[in-house]
Amino acid sequence: MIENIKILILREFLILKKQSFSFFSLSFILPCFMYIFFAVPFSKVFTELKPIYSIWVCSGILLVSVLFTVYLLNFNWIKKIYNSNFMNSLPITTIEYFISQLLFSIIIGLFQFTVSALVLNSLSVGFISFSQFLKCFFVLLPSIILVSNLSLIVNSFFKKEYIFNFSNCLFFLFISFSIGSFIPINLYPSEYINFVIYLPISSSLINIQNIISFQTIFFNMLFISIFYCLVFCFISYNIIDRKVHY
Repeated sequence: MIENIKILILREFLILKKQSFSFFSLSFILPCFMYIFFAVPFSKVFTELKPIYSIWVCSGILLVSVLFTVYLLNFNWIKKIYNSNFMNSLPITTIEYFISQLLFSIIIGLFQFTVSALVLNSLSVGFISFSQFLKCFFVLLPSIILVSNLSLIVNSFFKKEYIFNFSNCLFFLFISFSIGSFIPINLYPSEYINFVIYLPISSSLINIQNIISFQTIFFNMLFISIFYCLVFCFISYNIIDRKVHY
């Protein structure tokens, strides 16, 4: 079992190695892009925020850069494995495919999280300590797994390339502007706030913002993220199982 999982993960990293320049460029440019084009202009608008906006917004940039990268690379994983004859070429079980995809997503998420934190620490000096780094990644982990599964679910319903591109843009806009990543959530209508704060990705973002601000983690929101994560895992497992036995 472990050997098959290693084969799947190493195969994807060997493919990714051939695109290493594009991958590393995306990893560094994405947080820089969001900081320059979102954080800097908005810092002139949200001047009363505590902590200051240039520190507060880093949590949103961390979340968006990590989840968007995981979402994009999982689409590549799915196309090369699940949408090809590769699944029929090796005696690999459903659980092995499932675990390998999750581990790949976690590794990519950790890498992007580290790169984004280093970039943001250089742009907004000392916004996160090592202990905060570990706490933030821990509360973000359920959302990384959820997004990994979400990309598989979207791929199973839509097959056309332009729909993939549209879903990528839609996902980026949603996690950027609908859950409080760049605009404080308390500025939205109260009815919308009561709904959106209990979405799993929103819950992760709120806890990361609390960690950066030296406030207490909301464990009820962490449990919400874990619950949704398990639901999406169940759905994805069954989708993979159908593909394996198709």
